[in-house]
Amino acid sequence: MNNAQPAKPDRTWLYVGLGFVILWGIYLAFFNPGGPNLESSGASTPADYSWKLLDLDDKPVEFSKYKGKTVFLNVWATWCGPCVREMPSIAALAANPGLKDVAFVCVSTDDSAGVVKQFLAGKNWPMTILRATELPPAFATEGIPATFLIAPNGRVAASQIGSTDWNEPKVVAFLEKLAKSSPAQP
Repeated sequence: MNNAQPAKPDRTWLYVGLGFVILWGIYLAFFNPGGPNLESSGASTPADYSWKLLDLDDKPVEFSKYKGKTVFLNVWATWCGPCVREMPSIAALAANPGLKDVAFVCVSTDDSAGVVKQFLAGKNWPMTILRATELPPAFATEGIPATFLIAPNGRVAASQIGSTDWNEPKVVAFLEKLAKSSPAQP
């Protein structure tokens, strides 16, 4: 009688391939090598200007104050690693003198203004930092960071879910062009 066990298949390459796929997914999720996608689908959605926000002293702020302006809207949180990594590139973009007509609004989804204040301590970033207790459907996403580029006519011209390097020439050119477009007519 032969009691030999059948040979187990060698799965080394299966594990190597699976490891590569996982690492590639992590790389794309955190580093977004292609940069932001600024292609408009042509079917832009309207921004929601009825959104009620809070400043870092928990005082109400109406998002409607940005109506008729070009808005770089970023939804983020202090506990979100990719959000934190992209913030310096947003700050550098916001400091660009060619974008003086663009409102840079970063809306935290953190529960506490204190956590956001602590995170911002020592940073002199030129963006408006606000807090949201909820997201309107126009800005609801599957994940954060989420960025919406809003034209003066009140339409979302482009959006990006996930972290990226925003301080790129193509982003500057896109925002400059957007800022020169006409606002909505009453």
